Amino acid sequence: MKNGIGKLIGVSAAGLFCMTLSAWAGAGDLSKQVLTKVEPVAPLFTEDRIEFQAMQGALFSQNDIGPSIPTYDYAKTTLRLGWMLDTPAGDGSWYDGNFEAVMEISTNFVFSGFGNVHVGPTGLVRYNFVQPGWKVVPYVQGGAGIVYSDGYQTSSQRALGGCIEFTPQAGVGIRCLLNNNWSVDLEADFEHISNAGIYSRNLGVNAIGGQVGFSYFFDRLWQ
Repeated sequence: MKNGIGKLIGVSAAGLFCMTLSAWAGAGDLSKQVLTKVEPVAPLFTEDRIEFQAMQGALFSQNDIGPSIPTYDYAKTTLRLGWMLDTPAGDGSWYDGNFEAVMEISTNFVFSGFGNVHVGPTGLVRYNFVQPGWKVVPYVQGGAGIVYSDGYQTSSQRALGGCIEFTPQAGVGIRCLLNNNWSVDLEADFEHISNAGIYSRNLGVNAIGGQVGFSYFFDRLWQ
């Protein structure tokens, strides 16, 4: 099953790459307007802009990180709403960018291992690296969430002990800008799932994987 999911992620990544090349080729002067030296800050990343992001992918449990546990691999669907907290300085420094507060809701279906699903909200802080003339904008993010999981019902495992688990996580990603509203996105993620000792079974799950998707940027709806 892991090989099948791995091939699926590979095909998705290849498709994303082709979509990005096609978009750059067809966008012409429009794509050049996203980040220019005349306008040093991309309109997408100015203070109070809002981002809607939809992502899908898979994460795989890692016994090389932390204690040995049964396999726990899951397909992940993520919806996010981000709020740009500030505007890049536009000073040309390599680390120039802005901070973004992100709220996400994810639904995760276990395709290999114990249990069937875990679902819940996560709060993230993201830093976008914004440079004049770049069509690709990298970002890093980190945060924590809380999920409902039915994995605890499998009493033979000691990784997840209760219906409520916590999910500290981190990720890196890139946005391929299409115009002043849209981007296609590729992301690599690490997630930890455990219950902080609330329950007697708490070895936890460490998972690594990736997601692909898109973002739409728009002005905030309130004044």
